[in-house]
Amino acid sequence: MPTSSISSPGIASGLDVNGIISKLMELERQPLNRLTTKEANYNAKLTAYGSIKGALSSLQVAAASLAATTTFNSKSVAVSDATVVTASASSAAAVGSYTLSVTQLAKLHTLRSTTDYAATTDTFNTGTLAISIGGGSAVNVTIDSSNNTLAGIRQAINDARAGVTATILNDGTTNRLVLTSTTSGAVGAIAVAVTDSGGGGTNALSGLDSASLLQTQPADNALFNINGIDIIRSSNTVTDAIEGVTFKLTKGTLAAPGTATLTIDRNTETITSAVATFVKAYNDAVGLLKTNSSFNAATKVAAILNGDNTVRSLQGQLSDLVNTAVTGIAGGISSLSGIGISVQKDGTLVTDSTKLTAALADPTKDVTALFTQTTVGNEGIAVRFSATLRISIGFDGLIAGRTDGIAASIKEIINSRDALNLRLEKIETRYRAQFTALDTMMANMQKTSQYLTQQFKSSSN
Repeated sequence: MPTSSISSPGIASGLDVNGIISKLMELERQPLNRLTTKEANYNAKLTAYGSIKGALSSLQVAAASLAATTTFNSKSVAVSDATVVTASASSAAAVGSYTLSVTQLAKLHTLRSTTDYAATTDTFNTGTLAISIGGGSAVNVTIDSSNNTLAGIRQAINDARAGVTATILNDGTTNRLVLTSTTSGAVGAIAVAVTDSGGGGTNALSGLDSASLLQTQPADNALFNINGIDIIRSSNTVTDAIEGVTFKLTKGTLAAPGTATLTIDRNTETITSAVATFVKAYNDAVGLLKTNSSFNAATKVAAILNGDNTVRSLQGQLSDLVNTAVTGIAGGISSLSGIGISVQKDGTLVTDSTKLTAALADPTKDVTALFTQTTVGNEGIAVRFSATLRISIGFDGLIAGRTDGIAASIKEIINSRDALNLRLEKIETRYRAQFTALDTMMANMQKTSQYLTQQFKSSSN
């Protein structure tokens, strides 16, 4: 606001110019105050719609999870003895039971040197180590004057990435070179061929060829039996014996076979968790819509979105989505109530967990189709929810249309307020000019009055 040069009562009139102008401007600012209140109201509506959109977005995500057949095809594996085998299953696994007997675990082929080496700095002749795994192509490791120590050979082998890991073990008095295959089973068997130049060190390089090395662990395959069928694998982690099942063998020998039963079943926990998430998200959305559009009859206070048509439309959408039947589902179920999920008087959902568990366990009830069916015009509940909400909360959906309108109204208010502020500045400037002139005039009149009074006194004398 402009600041007047008059900061005290009138020079001669005694008028409280600032006070008078302040009161007049309070009246002039009433339209501005109304705009400010209106803007705050619109901003509150935008905040409310932001919360509603977030709740509906969470509901859409929950519905999308239930609309995916993979949620209902999820499988679990129960193992009777976890010391023998651990297992997991994908949706591709078939429900069933398997008896497993392990008579041999796959092992990593391990060789060690037979020569005792006093120190890791002991030297060797130069030459080449040709290392092959499982009868495959050899990787040549060059040993020269830069690496012809025990430690140098270990490092050269590891740097060559020949499919073996080289280490040096010290038993307290001597050092030995140990080679361990990085691949288990017969396909990981180590072979070392040596070309010894015959010079450069105190130890023959030929002492590190296969014939000279001692096998400390054989390159054994895993041997096991599933439902009477003998199976051989190079690894203890098996992915291709039972379709959709991955298991790891951990115990079993020929003398003491490891036995366990693998029971594959539908993973109802995944389904019930997805259902619970959906129900909660639905109730959160319904509750938020109700809270923001309510009216308290006792206090006569209305919520920020009371009477809002968009809110009513969204409430109607949710009600229709949850109550519209899905026809043609096996087991006679056509709605959420058929699996233990009912609509309460306040519009929220409640789950009867016992009834839901029973429905999931009943092979005659196609709970999967109730949620995931994609038949046009007869979509499953979750498919219908996901598609409808994706549109409602999209860039051109119900909420976007409403919030865009509110944002446009706020912009108009800002423009109007700017214009009104300019007008108020001019009005205040005019008021101050008028009251300054009034004060000056009254000062002049007072001076004239004083002069005349003096003249009257002089003439009477």
